[in-house]
Amino acid sequence: MNERVAGIIAKLERFMSQRKEAKPVPPDAGRFIHALLLAQRARHTVEIGTNYGYSGLWTAAALAETGGKMISIDHDPEKTKAAMATFEEAGLSAYVELRTGTAAEVLPSIDGPIDFVLSDADKDNCIQYVELTADKLRPGGVVLTDNAHTHAEELAGFLAWIRHRADFYTTTVSVGNGMELSVKRA
Repeated sequence: MNERVAGIIAKLERFMSQRKEAKPVPPDAGRFIHALLLAQRARHTVEIGTNYGYSGLWTAAALAETGGKMISIDHDPEKTKAAMATFEEAGLSAYVELRTGTAAEVLPSIDGPIDFVLSDADKDNCIQYVELTADKLRPGGVVLTDNAHTHAEELAGFLAWIRHRADFYTTTVSVGNGMELSVKRA
């Protein structure tokens, strides 16, 4: 990752520390996402929950190396506008397409194959998000669901459901707030 992007990440961390509604992944989770995308050589990623673009910066920085593109979805037009300004400042806007709307509205319009999905939005709809992307996810593709530790109670139904799907291998990774890593089987 270049110094420009690292500087924007640090700037965004300071900004979000002052905002109660900003709930980004922790820095170690951002680094994990970045490394995972590089290892996967991901080219087509989807982010559910743009927020102010923090995890998207880590994703877009990896996609700048792999030649890919991220579609990031958020229902809040002010946050998507702020996130795009951040991506532009970091020089990463070419690797990002922002879509404003609910994930349930936007996901059906996204074509596959998808390499990677980050689910970091409302926890009540995680099952629906997997159902809307599973058929588009390539074999070996990943669905990464944030907050597996910090929101374990809210995610209990989802975690039980995804762990019993025959088409995914799933494990909890103890990074950040806990991340459920679900790999689509061939």
